Amino acid sequence: MKHTAGGVKMKNKIFLSYSYEDRPWVEQFAHALEKEGVDVWFDTREIALGENIRGKLQEGLRSSNILIVILSSNSAKSPWIFFELGAAVADNKRIIPVVIDDIGQENLPLPLIKYQYLRENSPVKAGEEIAKALGKQ
Repeated sequence: MKHTAGGVKMKNKIFLSYSYEDRPWVEQFAHALEKEGVDVWFDTREIALGENIRGKLQEGLRSSNILIVILSSNSAKSPWIFFELGAAVADNKRIIPVVIDDIGQENLPLPLIKYQYLRENSPVKAGEEIAKALGKQ
């Protein structure tokens, strides 16, 4: 579960990119990841009332080394998803797409098709699968 950054080992920290409409699923997913010992940056916990949303999102992205993109019919065309994805690509972060509903591969955002993705409707099972995959590093 460690990556090196400038020779220093750092624990994986995951940034969750998702559509607001999928928040209940993502909250359960974040809880499942944390139950497995994974460090998660989740906007609803990290951004307080009155704080600059875009600034806090940028901080969260910078402090994370993995971006998990939650893909659904709600998020597939979201401009925020593309902003966060672009920042993650520019910073050479690991990107893990998680498809949570029945959208076909042809409807996935083009930049994400090149990444191995997880298709799982259950947030708990998805969290367990991601934690297991990160443990294999």
